[in-house]
Amino acid sequence: MKNADKRALAGLSTGHFMVDWFASILVPLYPSITAKLGISLSYISTIIAFGHMLSSMLQPIFGYISDKLRHRTFMFWGLVMSSIFIPLTVVSPTARLLTLFLILGMCGNAFYHPQVTCLVNTFSYNNPKLAKYMGIFLGMGTIGYALGPVCSSNVAAAFGNNALLLFSIPGILSAILIYFAVPKIPTDTVCATKEPFLSIMKDILSSKIILGLILISVVKSGVSISFGTYMPFLLEKNGFSLHQIGLIVTLFFTISGIATMLSPKIEEKIGGTNVIRLSFFSILPLTLLTLFLLDKYSYISAFLFILTGFFILLSVSVTLVSAQKLVSKNKGVISGIMQGFSWGLGALFLAPMGFVGQYFGIDKILVIMSTIAFLTGLFGITNDLKKVLERA
Repeated sequence: MKNADKRALAGLSTGHFMVDWFASILVPLYPSITAKLGISLSYISTIIAFGHMLSSMLQPIFGYISDKLRHRTFMFWGLVMSSIFIPLTVVSPTARLLTLFLILGMCGNAFYHPQVTCLVNTFSYNNPKLAKYMGIFLGMGTIGYALGPVCSSNVAAAFGNNALLLFSIPGILSAILIYFAVPKIPTDTVCATKEPFLSIMKDILSSKIILGLILISVVKSGVSISFGTYMPFLLEKNGFSLHQIGLIVTLFFTISGIATMLSPKIEEKIGGTNVIRLSFFSILPLTLLTLFLLDKYSYISAFLFILTGFFILLSVSVTLVSAQKLVSKNKGVISGIMQGFSWGLGALFLAPMGFVGQYFGIDKILVIMSTIAFLTGLFGITNDLKKVLERA
């Protein structure tokens, strides 16, 4: 591989770290933002949910457009938008401006992901090590997402929320540096088809194999979101401080990112199908053991919860690379589906799980989501899908 291509992949991965870092820096600050503007919890929750869903649903469309571009437009402006509008959210004087800045910042995230995920494939030139490069790229994003809350909460505690405006500087500088590090998109990789977006989506979603990969991605996303959202409530109930909870959740997502980086190596040894099964079969026993030990051995339980994060996202690069190979002419669209659309669908688990937690206990949420993952690993991999996974 040429040095220029290695620089491109390093730049794309760095940008992924930054854009996902911006995606999570607001998480610990929502209570103070809500109190400052005098808005209700339901209002801020609705804005956040809408922003996430809009960002997720737009990614296949942005992927469709980016497939036809020879310019790195979405890559550059996606990171710039996140860098500018996410920090502006914390200084919004009104609820309307808060809503506008938050949605524009999340749309920047949606701009970035499909084109850049596609470019990782492009600058790997179908290299046999594509899964390795994709694993590093995805893992960097997850680690960035994990570190965001720690950075923002410490800066806000020391200097106030307004200090987060300074975060725009490294974000914009990163966008400029990455733009020069990533070469122009090769002409022969640009999708020349004039087929309309809805027709492409229909063809993609008519494939049972693709639907199987999407199912795996949606369940993975739903489990990750549910665990990251609801486990802190159990930790707080069992005497963990706010700083301890923040550290545990950060480590949970960090080890998820490390797992994504290591998964190609594991795939080489046991195969793609077994990576998915190892991922989904491990979650349930670890969750049950975590809950069983939580009362009397809380720190061991916290360690097991962090370890669970390793297995939840272990299969991400396997499914994404498989999907890109199946839909090689529209890699931006399928990347948007697997990384954005699937994440949005996974977030939909939060609504019914919230009801379960309110009436039956939060521990039941973790058990139910773990069981869904177990059943998906048991019944969700068809023979045709197995063949595709072993060729990834």
